[in-house]
Amino acid sequence: MAARAATGPAHVAVVSFLAARAAPTGGFWIALAGGVALARVAERRGARLGFGASAAAMLETVAIIGPARLGVPLTQAVSAPILGRLHARGVGFWPQLFACATVRLIHNAATTAFFIWVITGGLDAYAGTYDAIGRRVGIEVGTADALALTLAGLLAWAGFASTVQVLVYRRGLRAWPESDADAEAAPAPAPAAAPSPRPIAGRFDPRAVAAAALIAFVLLLSSTAWALLAAVSAWLALVWMLSRPDGEPLPAGLVFAALLAGGAFVFALGGGLGLDTALRRAGRAALLVLVATWLRAAARAIGLREVSRRVLGRLRRVPSAPEAADVLDSIASEGRLASAGRALAARLSEAPKRPAALLDAVLSWVIREATTYEPPAPTAALQLRARALDYALIASAAAPALALALA
Repeated sequence: MAARAATGPAHVAVVSFLAARAAPTGGFWIALAGGVALARVAERRGARLGFGASAAAMLETVAIIGPARLGVPLTQAVSAPILGRLHARGVGFWPQLFACATVRLIHNAATTAFFIWVITGGLDAYAGTYDAIGRRVGIEVGTADALALTLAGLLAWAGFASTVQVLVYRRGLRAWPESDADAEAAPAPAPAAAPSPRPIAGRFDPRAVAAAALIAFVLLLSSTAWALLAAVSAWLALVWMLSRPDGEPLPAGLVFAALLAGGAFVFALGGGLGLDTALRRAGRAALLVLVATWLRAAARAIGLREVSRRVLGRLRRVPSAPEAADVLDSIASEGRLASAGRALAARLSEAPKRPAALLDAVLSWVIREATTYEPPAPTAALQLRARALDYALIASAAAPALALALA
């Protein structure tokens, strides 16, 4: 089974991408390890399995810590299979760099546009902040200047980061031994019987939690009216108390909510939108993160994993979706994160404190972790059955829209 050969690299990608999303800075550098592993899958097994393993790794990270900061490793999750296939075909450095930089530039431009028009309040507020900073040093910065500076920054980062990424991937793929290419030929162990389905741990069906969170996201994106923000806040406080949530993701969610709200407040206020608008945009930014945090807490890791499996099952006609479903069924990295981290720390402690030596230590850990990973025994699927309470949760998520109609 081809998906079996991708399980180990996908596990490495989960460990790497989780660390990248959890770290306050340096996510790009941390995600390089996972990208190398995913590039190896595409190099040896083809693009379909490469993208499937990449999608499975990203979905597993969402299951473990929720959707917040999903974009940190996303560029590498998308570009790694592309670079792996190009490397397999003997394509040189410059075409690989162009492909990688194109993916990174598109992704960064999209996230920047979201930040400008959704978080900060539009181009005027964004450019106004640049102008306010520039005036402090005697420079007048107009809207066109702010856009030019932003574009220059995006191009510079795309060039630098993509160069690093391609060089690291090429080094890692060349270091990978050829012996693991026949791993798929080895007889697979007889599949164990899947355990009987078990009931959900939280109060609500995770599918209802996901649907309610999606409705709340859409409402928050539609307006920053105080009435809507207050209604969503009240709804979120109520469903948090009712859903018997897992409290583990809350501290990180609060920190990220504070950071994003602070950024929205600074840009809106610095852009001349006024205190009221700045507070409203900061409140919306915080609520977007807190709704995502509730999604992970209420649905729990196993619930989000089950929702992902079922969505992939409905998308089986989409290329790489069946592969993603098969790999996702085999990863289950949640219980092995600590041991993987200890193995990496041990390798780094033994390596000379020089950049090349440390990089090679990380790459050797990637290869070792990917080639020795054994999929766990099948876990019991959740016994999902929508009840009246679940439909009430979904309906309640739309209730804050009444605040806009009545305002």
